[in-house]
Amino acid sequence: MKSKWFIIAVLFPAVIFSQESSSKSRLNIIATVGMAAGESTAKPLFQLESGFTFDRWFMGIGIGIDQYNLKSIPLFADWRMNFGKARSGFLYANGGYNFPYGNKSNFNYFYESTDRFTGGFYMDAGVGYRIRLGSLHRLLFSAGYSQKNIVNKVGYTYPCLVAPCPEEIHNYHYNFGRVITKLSWEMGR
Repeated sequence: MKSKWFIIAVLFPAVIFSQESSSKSRLNIIATVGMAAGESTAKPLFQLESGFTFDRWFMGIGIGIDQYNLKSIPLFADWRMNFGKARSGFLYANGGYNFPYGNKSNFNYFYESTDRFTGGFYMDAGVGYRIRLGSLHRLLFSAGYSQKNIVNKVGYTYPCLVAPCPEEIHNYHYNFGRVITKLSWEMGR
């Protein structure tokens, strides 16, 4: 039984990669600058994405810096569908995880002992338009909705008669829904 699976594991990649593909995939890189606005002041965001384009579809991964309210680094999967005769319009959706960095809570009590931030879900979806600047470069304008979730765990240790004193943990969940506008530069065929 093991030899049967070994033969399949060895031959499967050889058969797959030896066949001609009907549509060629192309590597694209997208650098983005944007603004996120919601209930708070608008803040900048930066993203860098890389992936492959197959016909009308783009699939890749990306990383960014999000300064809205609490600073975070989103790591996400990117999906795009191009439409129109010249494929100038596109729909996009990003989904992944938020990693907070450099944040400090606004709770300044005498007995505060710990202040930790943990990440959470990240998503971004919208619609955009592409302007060709040549065969290798394109300028993209897009707008959409984004959600980022972050949890702040603040611990308090109050004086007690017998040590060690227990720590009381308070969890504060932040769910930021915002409107996003982006200007991107796409490189690749």
